[in-house]
Formats: sequence, structure tokens, C-alpha cells
Amino acid sequence: MSAPIARRATVATGTLTPIVDAEPSPGDSLVRTPGPAAAAIGDVRRRVARLLLLRTLVVSVVLGLSLWLLLRSETPARAAVWLQSMIIGATYLASIVFGVLLQRGFSPKRVARPMLANDLVLTSALVFITGGAESPYTFLYALTVVSGGVLSYRRGAVVVTIAALASLVFVALLAWTHTIALPLSAQIRPWEQSGLELVRTLGINAATLIGVGALAFIFGDQLQKSADTLATTRRAAADLLTLHQDIVRSLSSGLITTTPDGIVLTANQAAAEILRTTPARLAGRQLETIMPGLAVLTNPSGELRRGDLTVPTDDVDLVVGVTVSPLRDVRDQVVGRVINFQDLTELKRLEQHARRAERMATVGQLAAGVAHEIRNPMASISGSIELLRQSPQTSDDDRTLMTIVHREIQRLNALIGDLLDYANPRAKQTVDFDLGLLVDETVQVARGDQNFADVELVSTVDQPLLVHADPAKLRQVVWNLVRNAADAALSGGKHVRVEARRDGAGAWFAVTDDGPGIPDTMLGRIFDPFVTTKQKGTGLGLATCHTIIAEHGGRIDVETNVGTGTKFIVRLPGPTTGP
Repeated sequence: MSAPIARRATVATGTLTPIVDAEPSPGDSLVRTPGPAAAAIGDVRRRVARLLLLRTLVVSVVLGLSLWLLLRSETPARAAVWLQSMIIGATYLASIVFGVLLQRGFSPKRVARPMLANDLVLTSALVFITGGAESPYTFLYALTVVSGGVLSYRRGAVVVTIAALASLVFVALLAWTHTIALPLSAQIRPWEQSGLELVRTLGINAATLIGVGALAFIFGDQLQKSADTLATTRRAAADLLTLHQDIVRSLSSGLITTTPDGIVLTANQAAAEILRTTPARLAGRQLETIMPGLAVLTNPSGELRRGDLTVPTDDVDLVVGVTVSPLRDVRDQVVGRVINFQDLTELKRLEQHARRAERMATVGQLAAGVAHEIRNPMASISGSIELLRQSPQTSDDDRTLMTIVHREIQRLNALIGDLLDYANPRAKQTVDFDLGLLVDETVQVARGDQNFADVELVSTVDQPLLVHADPAKLRQVVWNLVRNAADAALSGGKHVRVEARRDGAGAWFAVTDDGPGIPDTMLGRIFDPFVTTKQKGTGLGLATCHTIIAEHGGRIDVETNVGTGTKFIVRLPGPTTGP
């Protein structure tokens, strides 16, 4: 019988999820290794299978040759031919039965015991019909003794030797006393043997069996020690493999191994989670289809390389930091690659926000300085224009022009005020309040405003929706976002939707329009001061919103598709839990 076939784990697999199992986990080492107990059983199974084959060959050769000689004799004894044929057939049948039992998963030790007993019975029958103590086939007892030592070590050698001696004596006495008369050939007459000759023959055969039993005992002892040493080694290897799987499974970074051609061999669970997939879907795939652009970081020389890649997934594009190193075998030959990577998407987003905040702070400081420098002369200009406009000598045409100048001065003053508010915002006054109520009130005010008359405004708000923030500043954020959405919707489907929902301990609200969307070229700068997509506008609305939300420890994100609309999402912390 053949040994159990080692199964290749199905990754993309700790262990490596990987391709080893996640239970420890499908999905983590390259090949699943049987445990020490399973390996020991596999060794016994292989020995039993080999002995089954050996016994069949010995019987086929020895008895087949004997049967051939009987048939070629001048007066072949039909009974002897028939009995030897029966023993050959019984041996074949027993081999088939024991082989099927092994194939169906029966314990090899449970199969070995009846197999040895069957060998003793068939050998005894053969010895009996071929002359008892003088039979030429008594050596088959020695083969059974050796088999006992191979299968059951020292204990097996001792037990089978005793059983073989008892069987030999019993069969010899049975044939000598002629208790059972069988139609044997004329040359076989064990009952004519004297008692002394019987004792001498039995003594020689018994001494031979005892000698073989002693050798089988020594061989079994060595085999037992080797098996114990092998079991200890296997346990150590299994412990090491388990430790390896635990380490790989516990990694927070993704780990993938590939062939030199880039075919995924293994992947741990973290790799599957980062790539928004499962280990099984990674196994066997070309790595370039999973991480486009990775070929830039790989080369035939196998040197270590690092870099950042953008990996598309079903929902978002991930930014991952990748390290590619050669996978070497014990001969230091490159047999593949090891790809270690981490999800840097959130880190890159935070870096982008930090750069934007730094840029906005710089612009704000500059704007504040410029605003102060402009406001003073603007006040003088405004006062002078007002005096000239009220002079009796001013013509109607001049008074009209002065009115226009005065109105633009007021607009510039409002812009400067916005700049100063952005650059030097007042300190926030935070309290716990119902964000849902604030959003609902702001939407009601917008519905009554003529500027929103051509827009359908829909709101879905959870109440109560408690947050810890400055209500006046958040009202300004909601108003700015709703006003921007309404302006954008006028160029699209004229629909604006406002939502406010609970988010764990905190809350979020979103403003969605079905306008033209924001071009990709401007998406990264929409929160910068003076950046706007409208023909009229200061470009400070979203910048102010971003500053206020950041000041509250929240976050504002944007989702947009050119031609279908834009969605701004604001997330805020929950209320305070202190006394």
C-alpha cells in the first residue's frame, strides 16, 4: 500500500493563509505536513504494505516452483497439487483482503496482527502437508518471525517466535502421529520417522527459529529506537512548523510568495484582508494582475527593492508600500520571490491632509496680513466716496458710478472679513447638542430662501444625534455645504439630499448633489483657499469648512463623479462622557 499523499494547501495562503490553513488557517505554509502521530502511522502502513507484497512474491515463487515440479513428475499426486494450489489461492485472497482494509483506512497495527496470524496458519498447513518436521518449507516460519520484528519491534519478534515454535512442534507431532490422514504423495511419510529423528529435526528447526527470533529482536530494537528518534524529530519539526505558521498568521503586513514567473504560491490572511479578497482567490493567480506595476520592482538579479504601488480593488484604490526580496532555497538558489506589503492608504491620506493644513495655514497667515493692509485704505476710499456722493455738485451719472464703487467696496470688505475669519477664527465654544436638530433647522431655513427656490431639497435626519461641538460653527459648515450643493445642482438635476446619521459614539452628516461633479484636476485642491468651481465665489467656503471640522477633531471627505454629482461627508466625535 502506498503512503498517504501530502496535500498542497489551497491558499494564497500563516499559514503562509498561507498556503496553509487558517485553522490554524487555509491558507499558510506551502505543503501541509502530517503530525508526528500521523507520520508514525504512515510508516507502519508502508511496512505492512511492503510485507504484503513480499509475502505474495515469496509464495508465488516458492510454491509456484514446487507446484511446477509436482506437475512435471511422472506420477503427480493430485491431492498435493490441489492442496498447494489452495494455499497459494488463500495467500492471494488474504493479501487482497488486508490490502483493501489498509486502503480503506483501517489501523495498520490492527491489520498487522491478523496478517501475521494468517501467515502462521498458512505456513503450518503447508508444512503439515509437506512432511511436518522434515518439510522443506519450515523456513517460512523464519520469514514470519522477521515480519513480526519489522511490524511490532521487540515485542513482535518475541511473540511471533514463540507462536512459530509452538506451531512447528504442533504440526510436526500431528504429522508424526498420523492423527489426520491426508492423501499426500508417496514420498511424504512423516509417521515412519523415529522419535529420535523427530527430536533431532525439531531441535534443528527450533534452534534456527530461535536464532532468527534473536536477530529479529535485535533488529526490532534498533528499528524501535530509530522510530522513537524519528518521532522526536517529527514532533520538533511539527512544533517549528506550527511556530512558523503562527508567526506568519500574526503578521499585520501582507506576505505573499511567488514562483520566479510571478505565480502566487502562498499568501497570509493579512494579505487577503488588505487586498479585499480571500486567500483562495489569490492562489495560482499571476501577481501582476493583483498588483499592477509590481514588475518594476522585480528583476532577474533578485536584489531587494522597495516602492509604493496603487492597487485597484472593488471599492477603493489602495496605496501599498511593497518590499520585494528573493526567495532562496537551502542551496542559496533563487526559487521565487517574497512580497511583503502594508496598506498605506490611510497614512497617505493623513499626510495629504497634513500638507493641506500646512498650506492653508500659510495662505491664511498671508491673507490676514494682506487683509489688514487693504482694509485701512479701503475704509478711507469708502468714506471719501460717500462724501462725494452726498455733495450737491455731484451729477446723477457720477452718483450712479459712485454707488457702484461703494457696492464693490462693501463686497471687498465682506471678502476681507471672510479672510480674517478664516485666518483668525474665533475660539470655539463646544457643548453637547443635537446635530440632527441643527441640520433639520438649517435645511428648513434653506427651503425658505429664494436662492434655493429652483432646487429640490430632501433631508433624512436621525434625532436625537448628540455631538460635542460648537453649534454656531457647525451651522456655518452645514449652510456652506448646502449652498454649494444647491449652486452645483442648478447645473444638473436640481436635487440636493442631506443626511445625518449616528456613527458609533459619534455622528456623520452628508450633503449630496446631482450637479456636474468636480474635475480630477481640482479634486486635490478643493479645500485650499481661493479655489472654486463657480464663476462667482471667493473660494473660502470649503476651506473654512475644512478648518472648522479639523478644529473639532472630525473629518470631511468628498466623493465625486464627473457628470453625476458630488457628496461631502462630515464625521464628528460624540458627546463628552465626563460628569
